[in-house]
Amino acid sequence: MFRKSILAMTVVAAAGLGAVGCGAGAGAGAETTDTVNMSLNTDPATFDPALAKGGDDFTVARLLFDTVVRKDSGNTLAGGIASSWRAEDAAHYTFTIRGGLSCSDGTPITPSVVAASLTRFASKETGSSARTLALGSATATFTADDRAGTVKAALSAPWSDFLTGLTLPQTGIVCPAGLSDVKGLAAGKVAGAFSGPYTLTSSQPAVSYELTLREGYAAWPTFAKPLEGVAAKKLNLTPITDYATIATQLLAGSLDVGVVADENVARFDGNAGFSTSSASNTTTYLLFNERPGTVFADRPDLRAAVAQAVDPQAFSDIISGKQGSTMLSVGSAKLACVNTDRSLLKAPDPAAAKKLAGVRFRIVGTTLLRGGNDYIAEALRNAGATVTVDSLDNANWATLTTAGGTDWDINVQGDNNQMGTLTSSLLRVMGPATEDGGRNKTGEVNKEGYGFVIQAMSEIDRDAQCAALQSAQKSFLERVDAVPLSTLPSTTVAADGFGIRTFDDYLDPATLRILK
Repeated sequence: MFRKSILAMTVVAAAGLGAVGCGAGAGAGAETTDTVNMSLNTDPATFDPALAKGGDDFTVARLLFDTVVRKDSGNTLAGGIASSWRAEDAAHYTFTIRGGLSCSDGTPITPSVVAASLTRFASKETGSSARTLALGSATATFTADDRAGTVKAALSAPWSDFLTGLTLPQTGIVCPAGLSDVKGLAAGKVAGAFSGPYTLTSSQPAVSYELTLREGYAAWPTFAKPLEGVAAKKLNLTPITDYATIATQLLAGSLDVGVVADENVARFDGNAGFSTSSASNTTTYLLFNERPGTVFADRPDLRAAVAQAVDPQAFSDIISGKQGSTMLSVGSAKLACVNTDRSLLKAPDPAAAKKLAGVRFRIVGTTLLRGGNDYIAEALRNAGATVTVDSLDNANWATLTTAGGTDWDINVQGDNNQMGTLTSSLLRVMGPATEDGGRNKTGEVNKEGYGFVIQAMSEIDRDAQCAALQSAQKSFLERVDAVPLSTLPSTTVAADGFGIRTFDDYLDPATLRILK
């Protein structure tokens, strides 16, 4: 069983791949370049890994900061900064820290450095949206033993997703220089903050971000299947919000690697100059703002009417170019314990949706889902509602929808499930609210549903976990705290001579390589 095996396993990671190469520039060919050009969706909102909220924040955090453990294929883990680990139970863990690792300013990465960074991540005052993913509602104490080379983690309550939670880029180890200047850390201006393979050497918002490989860096994880090729000495990351533009720049040689998530994928069919790999870890669903004073607070009838007004299949076809699939929960069908009972969902019913006549509300969503946002707005207008819709770039959308408050009513949520667990998505619709350091954007804890999540995370038996998680899903679906829509498959396109690894449905940007 997956979680049971993760709790029991001990994985040893040794130094892996190095980096060599010469030449520069996209289109130069992998034989003559030491630079890779890759697209972002938008500008990162922060360079502080603990405060990362959007997909582009996660990308740069993974490249700049190493984590204690890393995801590997088949829902297994590989060592990162830790060479091995053991779990006494779901609340007590010991990590052995690899020797010889250093920060970007040369400071040794000792157990004390690791414990200090993880302590800050786990603090409620820090406000990391990933805290509840890694810990649930528990508190955590990290105790370093520099002589023994270990860090002990003690949780105040069991949380069986803890190890998987420590793979998240938000748990990246921030070096002492960064912890002493968190404002500079967030701006990417602390040269000694980085524990990962790259440093940030140039930052031009809306233009490009240049990352440089650390000289002598040798802390690559050893995955079950070794990475091929060499790491780039330079990474140029360019924010591009439009998939058609990304595809065009790939074909023109201006980009070496990019992610496309709509009909533009077909432009690479049969083209031997590119390789592609697909993942479906991004799901979409409607979230209601249920904070006091909002139109949907204590109004499950209105939330149900919204669900009855929209057609998830139509939404899916629009956002994915008919490549996605509809869902029966907030997680994809690939996740363990996901709901399969269609009767728990509200079926489209235009007549019943007329209950929305005269109701006013504001819809927000990311520009990457603009067509879907507009479809939802039109469907609700057809039901008689008065609707405004705003499509925002990822950074501003994430900031608005995690701030709390009453500035939005319906959020077209694009959920990048990096952990690959159902709990990760469930915490978007129940549990601590975002303004309280959690992930829940609705603002309504749903004590019943969250209680089932807590119960599931105290179990290491898969059947017991699934029973509790099914009850949690039934709770939010009956309350209509969210309306499941569809998956948004993304295709990573790499030009010939470049590669990047996807672990199950998780794309790891730190595996980007120039192939020989």
